[in-house]
Amino acid sequence: MAYDKQADSERSLHTPTPLLYSASMSRQAGCNVWLKLENMQPTQSFKIRGIGNLCAQAVAEQSATHLVAVGDTNTALAVAYSARQLGVPATIYVSSNCGYTPPIRAKAELEDATIVEHGRTLKEAYIAAREFVDKTAGACLIDSADDPAVIAGYATIASEINIQLQRQEPAAIVTTVGSGALLSGLITGLQRCQWQRVPMIAVETHNTNSFQQALLADSNGQRAAGSADNPSLLPPLESPLEMDGDIKPLKSLSRPTSRPASEGPGQTPARMRFATDQRASEPTVATCLLAGSTCASALELTREHPVVPLSITEAMAVEACRRLLDEHQLLVEIGSAAALSVVGKGLLHQIVPALDHRCHVVVVVTGGANINFERLEACRQRFPYPAPIIAKSGQEIFMRMLDSALPSASGDFAAAAAAAAAAATAVATAASGSHETSAPTAGQH
Repeated sequence: MAYDKQADSERSLHTPTPLLYSASMSRQAGCNVWLKLENMQPTQSFKIRGIGNLCAQAVAEQSATHLVAVGDTNTALAVAYSARQLGVPATIYVSSNCGYTPPIRAKAELEDATIVEHGRTLKEAYIAAREFVDKTAGACLIDSADDPAVIAGYATIASEINIQLQRQEPAAIVTTVGSGALLSGLITGLQRCQWQRVPMIAVETHNTNSFQQALLADSNGQRAAGSADNPSLLPPLESPLEMDGDIKPLKSLSRPTSRPASEGPGQTPARMRFATDQRASEPTVATCLLAGSTCASALELTREHPVVPLSITEAMAVEACRRLLDEHQLLVEIGSAAALSVVGKGLLHQIVPALDHRCHVVVVVTGGANINFERLEACRQRFPYPAPIIAKSGQEIFMRMLDSALPSASGDFAAAAAAAAAAATAVATAASGSHETSAPTAGQH
């Protein structure tokens, strides 16, 4: 059968995902909490929406005949899956310095990807991948950051939510944020749905909070990621910091992660952005949130759409991961569960005080394939349960040792978070010229 490039370029490699009503979280939050289950994608992660789009475009428009990725990442698994669906080979370059075999590697092999171990650092693996692309006709190195095709793929999440909520406007959408590409896609999708004033709560852990750092730098007038003369918050590839920036594993919990630059067949990028945690001396268990830089599009969109940045502790993310497994029998990566912690630890009302039983809140469960029971158990033994609440939004920090003592909305943190949401909404309203609408009514469970 002849290969049809046009048909493949028009075929979505992702699948629509369920919007699950959570009775337990709704009861706790006092509003309707819905879970957008991106862990139900063929690759167990939202990544296939954007990466699949980019891979299909590379094959159809750039005549790519071999797809290449770097690292034991959800991006690499999405590349492997996309390549098999598109009928082209995939090669994944990884380093040998993990200290263990990440679960995602076996899953990539099941998609018929060739795994090449090269070097002890991601930089060495990347150089090998680039050399392979240079000498292999039709080879294309795939990236997940700030590409219009990737952002367009992620925008489909908002379109599905719009239909699944029967076009009732949600009071807020909660998601995790790494590089910001998913956030860019969600905001783009919300604007297409005429939901310009729906606040996005962008969640990170304290030691992966590159997005919140970028927002603070941007608000202070400092040069931010994506500017023409400084495309990344991290140093250039050749600097000693980035050359030696690979994260060492801690009790088999952490792994290095990469976001290689996008290139067409035979092209080489100007630089490589490695996902390293430059702000913490310890590795993080929220590996899927590590980002080497922040998408310029994400920062641009925060100037016209309400976005509230929030960072939490790793212990809170681990607790949320355990609760999702206990309450819904769903296992996702620790970083993905960080968004659920906003609901589980009662922080929603700190940010959106007016929530009631008529309101809808959607949590995007981004998923992730680098998780198994062994890794979750190791995290359980490492962190306290229940976790103390330590959250940061901008310059404000909220701390509470016991969940039962958490007020509905009080203190400097609540005021600052609510003010940030209100101010962002005012900016979005002014930008869009939209008018006030009534609160959404409760949807069908």
